Amino acid sequence: MLYQLQWLDLVMVIAVIPMLMYQYLLVRPDVKKMLRIPDVIIFALILLITVSFAKDTVSYREYVKVLSAFLLYFMGRLYYDRIIECDDALSLASYCIVYLNFLHRIAVFGFGIFGVKNANGDFYFYDTDMAFAIILAFVFIAMFAKKSVFKVVTVCLVCPYMIFFSDADIQKIIFIFVVAVLALYFVDVALRKRGLAALGLAGLFLASGTMIVMAYLPLVDIHSWTYGWLVYQARILDYGNMKTRYRDWAEVINTNWPSKLSEYLFGMGMDTTLPLKSLYLKIIFSIGLVGLILSVLLIILIFNAALGTRDKKSFYIVVSLALMTLLSGVTVNSMEIPQMSWFVMLFAGMVVSSEKRDAKFYFVSH
Repeated sequence: MLYQLQWLDLVMVIAVIPMLMYQYLLVRPDVKKMLRIPDVIIFALILLITVSFAKDTVSYREYVKVLSAFLLYFMGRLYYDRIIECDDALSLASYCIVYLNFLHRIAVFGFGIFGVKNANGDFYFYDTDMAFAIILAFVFIAMFAKKSVFKVVTVCLVCPYMIFFSDADIQKIIFIFVVAVLALYFVDVALRKRGLAALGLAGLFLASGTMIVMAYLPLVDIHSWTYGWLVYQARILDYGNMKTRYRDWAEVINTNWPSKLSEYLFGMGMDTTLPLKSLYLKIIFSIGLVGLILSVLLIILIFNAALGTRDKKSFYIVVSLALMTLLSGVTVNSMEIPQMSWFVMLFAGMVVSSEKRDAKFYFVSH
Protein backbone atom coordinates (compact mmCIF):
# COMPACT_ATOMS: atom_id res chain seq x y z
CA MET A 1 0.00 0.00 0.00
CA LEU A 2 3.02 2.26 0.40
CA TYR A 3 3.98 2.08 -3.27
CA GLN A 4 4.74 5.84 -3.28
CA LEU A 5 7.65 5.21 -0.91
CA GLN A 6 9.82 3.26 -3.35
CA TRP A 7 12.81 3.54 -1.04
CA LEU A 8 11.06 1.04 1.25
CA ASP A 9 11.71 -1.69 -1.33
CA LEU A 10 15.42 -1.02 -1.08
CA VAL A 11 15.31 -0.86 2.73
CA MET A 12 13.56 -4.25 2.88
CA VAL A 13 16.08 -5.80 0.48
CA ILE A 14 19.00 -4.45 2.48
CA ALA A 15 17.39 -5.74 5.70
CA VAL A 16 17.16 -9.26 4.28
CA ILE A 17 20.91 -9.53 3.70
CA PRO A 18 22.07 -9.20 7.37
CA MET A 19 19.17 -11.46 8.42
CA LEU A 20 20.45 -14.16 6.08
CA MET A 21 24.00 -13.70 7.39
CA TYR A 22 22.79 -13.83 11.00
CA GLN A 23 20.80 -17.03 10.50
CA TYR A 24 23.66 -18.65 8.61
CA LEU A 25 26.09 -17.86 11.44
CA LEU A 26 23.53 -19.02 14.00
CA VAL A 27 22.77 -22.45 12.55
CA ARG A 28 26.04 -23.02 10.63
CA PRO A 29 24.42 -25.29 8.01
CA ASP A 30 26.50 -27.75 6.02
CA VAL A 31 26.19 -26.04 2.63
CA LYS A 32 27.22 -29.12 0.64
CA LYS A 33 24.60 -31.31 2.32
CA MET A 34 21.97 -28.58 2.22
CA LEU A 35 22.46 -27.69 -1.47
CA ARG A 36 19.60 -28.87 -3.69
CA ILE A 37 18.98 -28.77 -7.44
CA PRO A 38 16.52 -25.82 -7.13
CA ASP A 39 19.30 -23.84 -5.41
CA VAL A 40 21.63 -24.49 -8.34
CA ILE A 41 18.93 -23.37 -10.79
CA ILE A 42 18.37 -20.18 -8.78
CA PHE A 43 22.10 -19.41 -8.95
CA ALA A 44 22.07 -20.09 -12.71
CA LEU A 45 19.11 -17.72 -13.16
CA ILE A 46 20.89 -15.06 -11.10
CA LEU A 47 23.90 -15.39 -13.37
CA LEU A 48 21.78 -15.14 -16.53
CA ILE A 49 19.89 -12.11 -15.22
CA THR A 50 23.13 -10.42 -14.13
CA VAL A 51 24.65 -10.91 -17.60
CA SER A 52 21.43 -9.59 -19.14
CA PHE A 53 21.51 -6.55 -16.85
CA ALA A 54 25.17 -5.88 -17.68
CA LYS A 55 24.19 -5.39 -21.33
CA ASP A 56 22.05 -2.37 -20.46
CA THR A 57 22.22 -1.12 -16.89
CA VAL A 58 19.24 1.19 -17.41
CA SER A 59 16.91 -1.42 -15.91
CA TYR A 60 18.59 -1.42 -12.49
CA ARG A 61 15.29 -1.18 -10.56
CA GLU A 62 13.89 -4.25 -12.29
CA TYR A 63 17.16 -6.07 -11.69
CA VAL A 64 17.10 -5.34 -7.96
CA LYS A 65 13.45 -6.39 -7.65
CA VAL A 66 14.04 -9.74 -9.37
CA LEU A 67 17.11 -10.44 -7.23
CA SER A 68 15.15 -9.48 -4.12
CA ALA A 69 12.68 -12.27 -4.92
CA PHE A 70 15.56 -14.74 -5.09
CA LEU A 71 16.78 -13.42 -1.72
CA LEU A 72 13.39 -14.31 -0.28
CA TYR A 73 13.81 -17.85 -1.61
CA PHE A 74 16.97 -18.19 0.47
CA MET A 75 15.14 -16.64 3.43
CA GLY A 76 12.67 -19.51 3.16
CA ARG A 77 15.54 -22.01 2.98
CA LEU A 78 17.33 -20.74 6.12
CA TYR A 79 14.42 -19.40 8.19
CA TYR A 80 12.06 -22.35 7.71
CA ASP A 81 11.67 -23.10 11.44
CA ARG A 82 10.95 -19.48 12.33
CA ILE A 83 8.58 -18.71 9.47
CA ILE A 84 6.26 -21.63 10.28
CA GLU A 85 5.70 -19.98 13.67
CA CYS A 86 4.45 -16.73 12.05
CA ASP A 87 0.86 -17.84 11.37
CA ASP A 88 -0.68 -15.21 13.64
CA ALA A 89 1.46 -12.41 12.18
CA LEU A 90 0.47 -13.34 8.60
CA SER A 91 -3.25 -13.53 9.40
CA LEU A 92 -3.20 -10.27 11.39
CA ALA A 93 -1.37 -8.43 8.61
CA SER A 94 -3.86 -9.86 6.11
CA TYR A 95 -6.84 -8.62 8.11
CA CYS A 96 -5.24 -5.16 8.20
CA ILE A 97 -4.78 -5.11 4.42
CA VAL A 98 -8.36 -6.18 3.75
CA TYR A 99 -10.11 -3.82 6.15
CA LEU A 100 -7.97 -0.74 5.58
CA ASN A 101 -8.86 -0.92 1.89
CA PHE A 102 -12.49 -1.86 2.59
CA LEU A 103 -12.99 1.07 4.98
CA HIS A 104 -11.25 3.38 2.52
CA ARG A 105 -13.68 2.32 -0.19
CA ILE A 106 -16.66 2.95 2.08
CA ALA A 107 -15.27 6.41 2.88
CA VAL A 108 -14.84 7.22 -0.84
CA PHE A 109 -18.00 5.67 -2.34
CA GLY A 110 -20.39 5.64 0.62
CA PHE A 111 -23.72 4.03 -0.19
CA GLY A 112 -22.55 3.48 -3.75
CA ILE A 113 -20.04 0.77 -2.85
CA PHE A 114 -22.04 -1.88 -4.71
CA GLY A 115 -21.97 0.19 -7.87
CA VAL A 116 -18.17 0.33 -8.00
CA LYS A 117 -16.64 -0.74 -11.32
CA ASN A 118 -13.25 0.90 -10.84
CA ALA A 119 -12.05 1.49 -7.29
CA ASN A 120 -8.96 3.42 -8.45
CA GLY A 121 -6.79 0.93 -6.57
CA ASP A 122 -8.13 1.94 -3.14
CA PHE A 123 -4.81 2.36 -1.25
CA TYR A 124 -2.92 0.78 -4.16
CA PHE A 125 -1.97 2.25 -7.55
CA TYR A 126 -4.17 0.00 -9.72
CA ASP A 127 -7.17 -2.19 -8.97
CA THR A 128 -5.07 -5.15 -10.18
CA ASP A 129 -2.49 -4.52 -7.42
CA MET A 130 -5.22 -4.12 -4.83
CA ALA A 131 -7.03 -7.29 -5.90
CA PHE A 132 -3.80 -9.31 -5.84
CA ALA A 133 -3.14 -8.13 -2.28
CA ILE A 134 -6.69 -9.08 -1.24
CA ILE A 135 -6.30 -12.57 -2.76
CA LEU A 136 -2.99 -12.98 -0.95
CA ALA A 137 -4.66 -11.90 2.29
CA PHE A 138 -7.55 -14.27 1.54
CA VAL A 139 -5.13 -17.23 1.32
CA PHE A 140 -3.38 -16.40 4.61
CA ILE A 141 -6.63 -15.72 6.48
CA ALA A 142 -8.24 -18.92 5.17
CA MET A 143 -5.19 -21.01 6.07
CA PHE A 144 -3.89 -19.40 9.25
CA ALA A 145 -6.58 -17.33 11.01
CA LYS A 146 -8.44 -18.84 13.93
CA LYS A 147 -12.00 -20.01 13.29
CA SER A 148 -14.52 -17.28 13.97
CA VAL A 149 -17.56 -15.56 12.49
CA PHE A 150 -15.27 -12.64 11.62
CA LYS A 151 -13.09 -14.97 9.54
CA VAL A 152 -16.11 -16.40 7.69
CA VAL A 153 -17.44 -12.92 6.90
CA THR A 154 -14.02 -11.80 5.69
CA VAL A 155 -13.30 -14.73 3.35
CA CYS A 156 -16.88 -15.25 2.13
CA LEU A 157 -18.11 -11.67 1.77
CA VAL A 158 -15.53 -8.90 2.15
CA CYS A 159 -12.69 -10.40 0.08
CA PRO A 160 -14.92 -11.44 -2.85
CA TYR A 161 -16.59 -8.01 -2.82
CA MET A 162 -13.25 -6.17 -2.95
CA ILE A 163 -12.11 -8.25 -5.93
CA PHE A 164 -15.26 -8.48 -8.04
CA PHE A 165 -16.31 -4.85 -7.57
CA SER A 166 -13.16 -3.54 -9.21
CA ASP A 167 -11.42 -3.20 -12.56
CA ALA A 168 -9.20 -6.26 -12.12
CA ASP A 169 -10.31 -8.84 -14.68
CA ILE A 170 -7.30 -11.15 -14.48
CA GLN A 171 -7.43 -11.14 -10.66
CA LYS A 172 -11.10 -12.20 -10.71
CA ILE A 173 -10.07 -15.29 -12.66
CA ILE A 174 -7.15 -15.89 -10.30
CA PHE A 175 -9.43 -15.62 -7.27
CA ILE A 176 -11.70 -18.33 -8.69
CA PHE A 177 -8.64 -20.55 -9.23
CA VAL A 178 -7.42 -19.93 -5.67
CA VAL A 179 -10.84 -20.71 -4.19
CA ALA A 180 -10.79 -23.95 -6.17
CA VAL A 181 -7.33 -24.80 -4.74
CA LEU A 182 -8.53 -24.22 -1.18
CA ALA A 183 -11.62 -26.33 -1.88
CA LEU A 184 -9.32 -29.15 -3.02
CA TYR A 185 -7.34 -28.70 0.22
CA PHE A 186 -10.59 -29.41 2.08
CA VAL A 187 -11.26 -32.45 -0.14
CA ASP A 188 -7.74 -33.75 0.52
CA VAL A 189 -7.46 -33.08 4.26
CA ALA A 190 -11.03 -33.22 5.58
CA LEU A 191 -12.60 -35.73 3.19
CA ARG A 192 -9.35 -37.69 2.70
CA LYS A 193 -9.91 -37.92 -1.06
CA ARG A 194 -6.30 -37.45 -2.12
CA GLY A 195 -6.79 -38.89 -5.61
CA LEU A 196 -9.74 -36.63 -6.32
CA ALA A 197 -7.79 -33.60 -5.07
CA ALA A 198 -4.81 -34.52 -7.29
CA LEU A 199 -7.10 -34.85 -10.29
CA GLY A 200 -8.64 -31.47 -9.51
CA LEU A 201 -5.22 -29.81 -9.26
CA ALA A 202 -4.19 -31.34 -12.59
CA GLY A 203 -7.35 -29.90 -14.12
CA LEU A 204 -6.63 -26.46 -12.66
CA PHE A 205 -3.09 -26.38 -14.06
CA LEU A 206 -4.34 -27.57 -17.44
CA ALA A 207 -6.97 -24.83 -17.45
CA SER A 208 -4.48 -22.15 -16.37
CA GLY A 209 -1.94 -23.25 -18.98
CA THR A 210 -4.63 -23.18 -21.66
CA MET A 211 -5.69 -19.70 -20.64
CA ILE A 212 -2.10 -18.42 -20.75
CA VAL A 213 -1.57 -19.84 -24.25
CA MET A 214 -4.88 -18.43 -25.49
CA ALA A 215 -4.01 -15.00 -24.13
CA TYR A 216 -0.85 -14.92 -26.27
CA LEU A 217 -2.20 -16.48 -29.47
CA PRO A 218 -3.49 -13.11 -30.76
CA LEU A 219 0.15 -12.07 -31.13
CA VAL A 220 0.25 -14.53 -34.01
CA ASP A 221 -3.06 -13.31 -35.44
CA ILE A 222 -4.69 -10.27 -33.83
CA HIS A 223 -8.03 -11.23 -35.39
CA SER A 224 -7.85 -14.86 -34.29
CA TRP A 225 -10.84 -16.58 -32.73
CA THR A 226 -9.07 -16.72 -29.37
CA TYR A 227 -8.89 -12.95 -29.17
CA GLY A 228 -12.57 -12.67 -30.02
CA TRP A 229 -13.49 -15.36 -27.51
CA LEU A 230 -11.41 -13.89 -24.70
CA VAL A 231 -12.41 -10.28 -25.18
CA TYR A 232 -15.74 -10.09 -26.94
CA GLN A 233 -17.63 -13.25 -26.07
CA ALA A 234 -16.37 -14.48 -22.69
CA ARG A 235 -15.65 -10.94 -21.44
CA ILE A 236 -12.77 -12.34 -19.41
CA LEU A 237 -10.21 -9.65 -20.20
CA ASP A 238 -10.91 -5.96 -20.66
CA TYR A 239 -10.84 -5.01 -24.35
CA GLY A 240 -9.12 -1.64 -23.88
CA ASN A 241 -6.41 -2.96 -21.56
CA MET A 242 -5.59 -6.00 -23.72
CA LYS A 243 -5.65 -4.02 -26.98
CA THR A 244 -2.97 -1.71 -25.56
CA ARG A 245 -0.89 -4.66 -24.39
CA TYR A 246 -1.10 -6.47 -27.74
CA ARG A 247 -0.02 -3.31 -29.51
CA ASP A 248 2.96 -2.78 -27.18
CA TRP A 249 3.97 -6.44 -27.28
CA ALA A 250 3.82 -6.47 -31.07
CA GLU A 251 5.97 -3.33 -31.25
CA VAL A 252 8.65 -4.82 -28.98
CA ILE A 253 8.64 -8.07 -30.96
CA ASN A 254 8.88 -6.27 -34.30
CA THR A 255 11.64 -3.83 -33.30
CA ASN A 256 13.70 -5.49 -30.55
CA TRP A 257 13.21 -9.24 -30.83
CA PRO A 258 16.29 -11.55 -30.83
CA SER A 259 17.92 -12.12 -34.22
CA LYS A 260 21.01 -14.18 -33.32
CA LEU A 261 21.20 -17.73 -31.95
CA SER A 262 22.99 -16.50 -28.81
CA GLU A 263 20.21 -13.96 -28.24
CA TYR A 264 17.54 -16.64 -28.61
CA LEU A 265 19.38 -18.89 -26.16
CA PHE A 266 20.52 -16.37 -23.53
CA GLY A 267 18.44 -13.24 -24.15
CA MET A 268 19.13 -9.72 -25.31
CA GLY A 269 19.04 -7.65 -22.14
CA MET A 270 16.59 -6.27 -19.60
CA ASP A 271 15.78 -3.02 -21.41
CA THR A 272 12.86 -3.56 -23.80
CA THR A 273 12.36 0.18 -24.55
CA LEU A 274 8.61 -0.11 -23.98
CA PRO A 275 7.51 -1.60 -20.65
CA LEU A 276 6.97 -5.27 -21.44
CA LYS A 277 4.00 -6.13 -19.25
CA SER A 278 4.38 -9.88 -19.49
CA LEU A 279 6.37 -12.31 -17.37
CA TYR A 280 6.73 -14.80 -20.21
CA LEU A 281 7.77 -12.42 -22.97
CA LYS A 282 10.19 -10.68 -20.59
CA ILE A 283 11.83 -14.01 -19.68
CA ILE A 284 12.39 -14.84 -23.36
CA PHE A 285 13.64 -11.33 -24.10
CA SER A 286 15.93 -11.04 -21.06
CA ILE A 287 17.33 -14.55 -20.45
CA GLY A 288 16.28 -16.43 -23.57
CA LEU A 289 15.15 -20.02 -24.09
CA VAL A 290 17.76 -21.30 -21.62
CA GLY A 291 16.29 -19.04 -18.93
CA LEU A 292 12.77 -20.12 -19.84
CA ILE A 293 13.69 -23.83 -19.62
CA LEU A 294 15.42 -23.29 -16.26
CA SER A 295 12.38 -21.38 -14.97
CA VAL A 296 10.01 -24.19 -15.97
CA LEU A 297 12.34 -26.78 -14.41
CA LEU A 298 12.47 -24.73 -11.19
CA ILE A 299 8.66 -24.65 -11.02
CA ILE A 300 8.48 -28.44 -11.52
CA LEU A 301 11.10 -29.11 -8.84
CA ILE A 302 9.40 -26.79 -6.34
CA PHE A 303 6.07 -28.54 -6.86
CA ASN A 304 7.83 -31.88 -6.48
CA ALA A 305 9.35 -30.63 -3.21
CA ALA A 306 5.93 -29.43 -2.07
CA LEU A 307 4.49 -32.88 -2.80
CA GLY A 308 7.28 -34.39 -0.70
CA THR A 309 6.42 -32.47 2.46
CA ARG A 310 4.10 -33.79 5.18
CA ASP A 311 2.71 -30.30 5.66
CA LYS A 312 -0.20 -30.25 3.21
CA LYS A 313 -1.06 -26.70 4.20
CA SER A 314 2.30 -25.50 2.89
CA PHE A 315 1.78 -27.48 -0.31
CA TYR A 316 -1.59 -25.89 -1.06
CA ILE A 317 -0.28 -22.43 -0.16
CA VAL A 318 2.59 -22.88 -2.63
CA VAL A 319 0.12 -24.03 -5.30
CA SER A 320 -2.10 -21.00 -4.66
CA LEU A 321 0.79 -18.51 -4.69
CA ALA A 322 2.31 -20.09 -7.80
CA LEU A 323 -0.98 -19.84 -9.68
CA MET A 324 -1.33 -16.22 -8.58
CA THR A 325 2.16 -15.32 -9.80
CA LEU A 326 1.98 -17.30 -13.06
CA LEU A 327 -1.49 -16.07 -14.07
CA SER A 328 -0.70 -12.48 -13.09
CA GLY A 329 2.34 -12.84 -15.32
CA VAL A 330 0.04 -12.84 -18.36
CA THR A 331 -0.53 -9.08 -18.08
CA VAL A 332 2.40 -7.87 -15.93
CA ASN A 333 5.94 -9.01 -15.21
CA SER A 334 5.04 -10.42 -11.80
CA MET A 335 8.70 -11.15 -10.89
CA GLU A 336 9.38 -7.41 -11.00
CA ILE A 337 6.61 -6.66 -8.48
CA PRO A 338 7.65 -7.53 -4.89
CA GLN A 339 4.16 -8.26 -3.57
CA MET A 340 3.63 -10.75 -6.43
CA SER A 341 7.02 -12.47 -6.17
CA TRP A 342 8.24 -12.30 -2.57
CA PHE A 343 5.76 -14.64 -0.89
CA VAL A 344 5.78 -17.28 -3.61
CA MET A 345 9.59 -17.40 -3.53
CA LEU A 346 9.63 -17.40 0.29
CA PHE A 347 7.29 -20.39 0.50
CA ALA A 348 9.13 -22.08 -2.37
CA GLY A 349 12.31 -21.95 -0.30
CA MET A 350 10.40 -23.25 2.71
CA VAL A 351 9.03 -26.35 0.97
CA VAL A 352 12.48 -27.15 -0.48
CA SER A 353 13.86 -27.08 3.09
CA SER A 354 10.86 -28.96 4.43
CA GLU A 355 11.10 -31.78 1.89
CA LYS A 356 14.47 -33.05 3.13
CA ARG A 357 13.44 -32.84 6.79
CA ASP A 358 10.22 -34.73 6.11
CA ALA A 359 12.12 -37.40 4.20
CA LYS A 360 14.39 -37.89 7.24
CA PHE A 361 11.34 -38.07 9.51
CA TYR A 362 9.75 -40.71 7.28
CA PHE A 363 12.77 -43.01 7.30
CA VAL A 364 13.29 -42.64 11.06
CA SER A 365 9.62 -43.26 11.91
CA HIS A 366 9.46 -46.29 9.63
